[in-house]
Amino acid sequence: MKTVRPWLIERIWKGRDPLADFPAERYTVDTQGWNSDHPYLTEAIDTLRPRVIVEVGVWKGGSVLTMAKRLRELDLDAAVIAVDTWLGSVELWLQDEWFQALRFVEGYPTLVKTFLTNVVKLGLADYVVPLPLDSLNAARLLHTLGIRPGLVHIDGGHEEEVVAADLRLWWELLEPGGMLIGDDYPDWEGVRRAFDRFFSERNLFPFVYGGNKCRIQKPR
Repeated sequence: MKTVRPWLIERIWKGRDPLADFPAERYTVDTQGWNSDHPYLTEAIDTLRPRVIVEVGVWKGGSVLTMAKRLRELDLDAAVIAVDTWLGSVELWLQDEWFQALRFVEGYPTLVKTFLTNVVKLGLADYVVPLPLDSLNAARLLHTLGIRPGLVHIDGGHEEEVVAADLRLWWELLEPGGMLIGDDYPDWEGVRRAFDRFFSERNLFPFVYGGNKCRIQKPR
């Protein structure tokens, strides 16, 4: 019997599962993403067997789906907390194609429905917990509730100060011995500068990277 996701639903959602009655039949699966099947994501799960995973910056959920599928394949008692406002970051609002992908209805993005549809229709609801908050509030909520992830995937904003803020928040919350994976490293300058500075200050630079992601294990 799985216990982690029910515990998260009870703690975060006051016992009401946000996926339980989502009308996925009204929408179409769309798993478009970037670098969503990177081997770092599944390798970390294989090695660490984390009970709680957090992804910061979800979009349509490609990498959340990859990690949730791996949890299902290994039959682990674990879940991915998907943190996003689904309102878009700066670069999404500046690029015409990505702006349209936010799927505005009456002046408000509805991208979250695409994500929820993907999770439900692909049969992964038992391994995913949506958390529609910004990174700061999500981290503070989990800290207050005593929820610490063993694996964190950061794929939110790409400006240096935004990435630096995410690193400060989630590195502190990450369990000792856990893994932090960063997306768009080193190709995005803001991401690269934030990661290099943050981990240099902690004597954890250089770190492993490849295929436009990096990974750093937190000392025990």
